[in-house]
Amino acid sequence: MSKSLGNVIDPRDVIAGATLQRRQFPHGIPECGTDALRMALCSHNVHGDDIRLDVGTALSYRRFCNKIWNAVKFVLAALGPHFVPQPPEETVPQHPMDRWVLSRLAQAAGECGRRMEALEVHGAVAAVQHFWLRSFCDVYLVGGPVRL
Repeated sequence: MSKSLGNVIDPRDVIAGATLQRRQFPHGIPECGTDALRMALCSHNVHGDDIRLDVGTALSYRRFCNKIWNAVKFVLAALGPHFVPQPPEETVPQHPMDRWVLSRLAQAAGECGRRMEALEVHGAVAAVQHFWLRSFCDVYLVGGPVRL
């Protein structure tokens, strides 16, 4: 997009939404939020100075951020108000599903670390998103009652 042509979207309009109507947004720009915009920007494999970001990508990450929020609320409600976490070094998962999700988390953390060391932020974002959606939410949370 070019500022001189007037086809640049103000990031504040993506964050807070805007009623401005353009050809590509006949109903205005929906509110996406700061976190969704950050994730959308980090998800791009940038090889130059330009990022071709569309509002649809930011909306997709808004839904992802909402999924994070809902999953955390679900887990906290299942654990109850008096839950006290054990130190990680004292935690020994007994259930096979707990061991499975922890192995998937370790794989995702390793991939995220490798991608960040290689300055491939987009790959780290993809690893985190894939773990959260495909392993944690789609399998672990749906697979039965939370056993944390």
